[in-house]
Amino acid sequence: MNKIVTLSLTLLVCAAASTGASAQALTGCAAKKADVQNQLEQAQKHGNHAQEAKLKIAQKQLNANCTDEGLRREREADVKKKEQQVAKRRIDLEKAQAKGKSDKVAKQEKKLQDAEAELKQAQDQLSK
Repeated sequence: MNKIVTLSLTLLVCAAASTGASAQALTGCAAKKADVQNQLEQAQKHGNHAQEAKLKIAQKQLNANCTDEGLRREREADVKKKEQQVAKRRIDLEKAQAKGKSDKVAKQEKKLQDAEAELKQAQDQLSK
């Protein structure tokens, strides 16, 4: 998938979290398509022509490129990347703890918590 399609799909995943319950029972590409359709209807309802145009492009890209298998692979790759980031943050925290500086330990603990939250979010996306 090219970078534009990947970026568009990423933006749609983020936006999907704020859409209505209409696509909650759907999964994979069907859920993404339903979310885009819902957002498109909202943009049309509010007269947001720029957003409407972007969503129509995203809709065409989804119809042309989205497969459940491809989406699953992307999400699994994202989880793996986030797991590696969590592991790195744990090592950074251990190093800070070894140095004994409480301000650095607190900073690394916060970074680890953020990385763990991102990992959980990525794992949650696997079932959608």
